[in-house]
Parts: sequence; structure tokens; C-alpha cells
Amino acid sequence: MTDGRLKQIRESEKQSHIEVYSNSGLYKEGSWLRKPIKTVLEIIPHFTDASRLNVLDLGCGVGRNCITIAQSFKNIPCKIDCVDILELAIRKLYDNAEELGVASCINGIVAPIENYTIKENEYDLIIAVSALEHIDSEESFLTKLSEIKNGIRNNGIVCLVINSDITENEKTTGKEIPAQFEVNLPTKKLQTILENTFSGFEIIKTTVSEQQYDIPRGDIVSNLKTKVVTFVAKNRCCV
Repeated sequence: MTDGRLKQIRESEKQSHIEVYSNSGLYKEGSWLRKPIKTVLEIIPHFTDASRLNVLDLGCGVGRNCITIAQSFKNIPCKIDCVDILELAIRKLYDNAEELGVASCINGIVAPIENYTIKENEYDLIIAVSALEHIDSEESFLTKLSEIKNGIRNNGIVCLVINSDITENEKTTGKEIPAQFEVNLPTKKLQTILENTFSGFEIIKTTVSEQQYDIPRGDIVSNLKTKVVTFVAKNRCCV
């Protein structure tokens, strides 16, 4: 991917996210920020007996998923490293965390995901929801998956939700436009990569869901179609 194409995609995504973050409140009706994703809610009971929790949320946005995690574990030492490329997202994340009483759990980091180095054996839970497809290249994507695997402690969980086979069409004309994603893998290839990368982990959930929705792209509205791959697995390497 050329630098110009990468810049164009990131500017498009920046503007569409800024529009949502500026006009929609966290856990308020009217946007996808209205609630955390179901899979994250399903994972929380796995840590019921935890005495402490160290979490990484890649592409955290304004806290849709990580704040719910923080609320669930605010009575134990809980630290959540929250990474997002948008400074606005991190500012609003801190505002939301303060309002909802979990500011002490949140550590916001402004950075592209590919630039955030994941330490080995550092986290009990790593989540990345609609985020890894915005890494700058397929090579960086594969490197980050390996970092995620190595960053999960024994009995820790990885939760990935990744778009694949993405197409976009201008809503009014139906004209196909380039999909505004840095990494756009065929679904089967993505599933194989995940299975191979996390070989040895216990798979908790693996699904593919076809979705479509409208998204602003500058002066037009794009109808986006995608196959969403959800992959949840536990590190049982030392059992």
C-alpha cells in the first residue's frame, strides 16, 4: 500500500469516527456506542475469581468495551491499557471513565496499533474490536497477532473481532468505491491465520457474521458489507 493510499484511508476513518464520537454519547441510544459488544460481555465471567486484572484494548475508541470491563472489576486491582490513533477518542475515554467512576483503571495511549509494542506475558485479556484491520499493512498485522499471542499470560484470553471480505458502494448510485481499510483479507484466509497463530490455545468462540451498514465517507454515504470474524481463545499452554 502506498503512503498516499494509507493517508487517504486513515483520514476517511478519522472523519467518520470523529462524527460519531462528537455527536453520540457512550451507552446512549442512537449509535454503535450504545452498548459493549456481546462477546466482551460473555468473556467477563471467565475472570470472576481473578484477584487482579491486566487488560489491553487495541482500538479502544471512547471506551465502549473497556469501561464495561473496568466497571466489572473495579473492586480488584484492574489496569486497562487503551490504545487508539485518535487523540479525541482518548480524551473522551478519560471523560467517560471519570463520569462512570473507573478513571483509576484506565491508561489511555494515543498511537497507531502497529506502533504499540505489546510486552510478553503482560496481559490477562487482550481485546481488539474492529481494530486490527486498520493496521498499516498485512505484514504489520501478522506481526501484531504474534505479539498478542506472546502478550497473553497463562489462562489469559484473546478476543478479536475483525472485518474481512469488505466491500463498499456509494449508497445513492451503487457505484463500488475502494474499501477504506488497510487490511482486507478473504474470510477463509483470515480464519486460517488466526487458527495457526493461536495454535495451542483453547478456542472458546469462532464465528463469521455477515453485516452491512451505512457509513459517512466525506461527501457521500457508503453502504459497507463485511464478513465479521469473531475469535476468542484462552492460553492453556502451561496446563
